[in-house]
Amino acid sequence: MKKSKPKDALSKDDNSKEMTPEVAKVIKGLPPKEQKEIIRALSIRKQYSGPLPDGDTIRIYSEVIPNGGDRLMTNVETQLEHRITIEKEGVKRSFNQSSTGQWFGFIIALVFGIIAWDLARSGNQITATILGTVDIVALVTVFITGKRSNK
Repeated sequence: MKKSKPKDALSKDDNSKEMTPEVAKVIKGLPPKEQKEIIRALSIRKQYSGPLPDGDTIRIYSEVIPNGGDRLMTNVETQLEHRITIEKEGVKRSFNQSSTGQWFGFIIALVFGIIAWDLARSGNQITATILGTVDIVALVTVFITGKRSNK
């Protein structure tokens, strides 16, 4: 019977591609069980979502870069203030645009209503009826379409 040679953890796992050659060389000399433990310990990855990293990462920034954590927090706070300002401005402009459009629509409808009334008064009832009807139908259509597009 042929004795099988114990496999090392580096050949089994594909983690060796992510390690520096120096680390791989040191680990390769260890028994397979210890190799697995070390590779497992090195393979832990941190992941976070949101504008801020976790506290440990901020502490590391402070250790590596002078005032790194404070600078990072200041940058995040500045970005947050900027984003809030942009959103407020966008909401305000959207409201103003909507309000202005409604006023202009009202003025146009009023002008066409006055023209239709004047035509009817001067004896052009058919023309006045057509103009008034088209005016009302157009207004109703615009308001219904506008409400649907806002949803």
